[in-house]
Amino acid sequence: MYEFYKPLRNFLRRFNLWSGLGSTYCYTQYLQFGQALPEQLKNHALRLGQSNLKAGLYGHLVELLAREIILNGQVRGGKQLSTAGDAFKAMTMIHRLDDKSWGLHGSRSEDIILQLSRIAFQQFPWQSPPTNGVLARYHMLYSHPLVAPMVEAEFGMSTGELFQLILLFAEEMLRRPTLAFEFLPAAEGSIRAPVLALSDRISRSCDDLRTAMVERQSYDVNWAYSFNPLRAYPLVHAGNPRSIMCPAPSLLLQRLTDGLYFDLMRADRGFGNAVGKAFECYVGKVMERIGKDAFELREEACWGKPERRSVDWIIIDQSAALFVECKLGRLDIASQTEIAPEPPFIAAIERLAGNVGQLYATLGEALAGGYPHWKPDGRPVHPVVVTFHEWFCFGPFFYKHLDKLVDAEFEKRGLDRILLEHHSYSVCSIAEFEGLLAACGVASIDSVLSEKNSPDHRQSLLRGFLADRYPGAMSNAMGTFEDGMDLVIDGPSRLTRN
Repeated sequence: MYEFYKPLRNFLRRFNLWSGLGSTYCYTQYLQFGQALPEQLKNHALRLGQSNLKAGLYGHLVELLAREIILNGQVRGGKQLSTAGDAFKAMTMIHRLDDKSWGLHGSRSEDIILQLSRIAFQQFPWQSPPTNGVLARYHMLYSHPLVAPMVEAEFGMSTGELFQLILLFAEEMLRRPTLAFEFLPAAEGSIRAPVLALSDRISRSCDDLRTAMVERQSYDVNWAYSFNPLRAYPLVHAGNPRSIMCPAPSLLLQRLTDGLYFDLMRADRGFGNAVGKAFECYVGKVMERIGKDAFELREEACWGKPERRSVDWIIIDQSAALFVECKLGRLDIASQTEIAPEPPFIAAIERLAGNVGQLYATLGEALAGGYPHWKPDGRPVHPVVVTFHEWFCFGPFFYKHLDKLVDAEFEKRGLDRILLEHHSYSVCSIAEFEGLLAACGVASIDSVLSEKNSPDHRQSLLRGFLADRYPGAMSNAMGTFEDGMDLVIDGPSRLTRN
């Protein structure tokens, strides 16, 4: 496929790298934060006020453009890549090359369903811009008493200060693509070294990034899906770590929220268990805030010797009970994107099937009267696994493999399959779960879950089902902790906020 890649490579070699990254900055700020787009970067459709879809402007194409500019652009000299004509020509070439790589894939007829899943991982996140509510979710996770000391030990600042720094970075990014650390001269001296150390951690020179991208580049069906090192190092410089730019601010926010998981996992072996507890606690706070007037909540119970544990949460209304098992459940990049003879996504689904099996094992015990804090009363019970990260659970590829692997879990655990027949399971992300609770508060647990698990909707993405059947549930739930960053803004700090 490399021969089909050459025209894109040769086209971008004409341009100056930094001007190109300045353009990707403008496009991502426009797409993610609604910032005004310079006139010279608007194509004809955008000038007419048409949608980004009609204009052919997509977040994932902008990200790929940033990658390809770093790979091929001129660090010094070159033509300015600062007009819509050049930028959209490059993005069109990227789009066509992606189509070409798929057309050349010999097993595309067998892999088409998997292709739909990885398109979701590539494109759907760009449709959900960062909000205060999303930032607050991460803040609540990392500020949990079990996790906060790990954050401070690794980064030299409290969780509150870390998220104040994120807000300060975001504020500077609204004005320009370069970070000047305007707040740092007025900050306490003790915080300056940790801030610069964090900056060094997430920045690389353009030469180093280019080397990393060459190593990652794949000239086959995975070309448009290989890991972009900009996600690990969203700050770029030409050799001076104190003179940096950010070609995609949304990637910077992702790195300083979601990406911290990897830093902390490497730094402390106890982080996995600690953050799991933190997530379970967060789910409880969500249920209290969204459903305090609609549901009865029962938290995990422990009993017996050896110690036994119930499901993480039970939510009860007049119609049914919802058994909730919380799993941080993240996917590595290969699981999200790689097409291979044995796709990593299937191995990831196998882990999820183990979580479902665990949920049914404890459900069976509960239905047999084994729980000290809940007894069956004839109302339906709906089991659900809630993951912190998005798995985009939809379609025949996902459910075909998950159902098969869940069957294997039942056999391994010696569970009665009648549990599956009478109590269909669901899997959703925490964002979808918040919307689910909002919908159940308006209708009821049984009506919403029974319809979602019916043959007509079972393979549908939950957020899509809610948007269709319970309009407003997802958007209303997004504001659940919209005030969550107030504690960060007003909290103690060694940083100065302008």
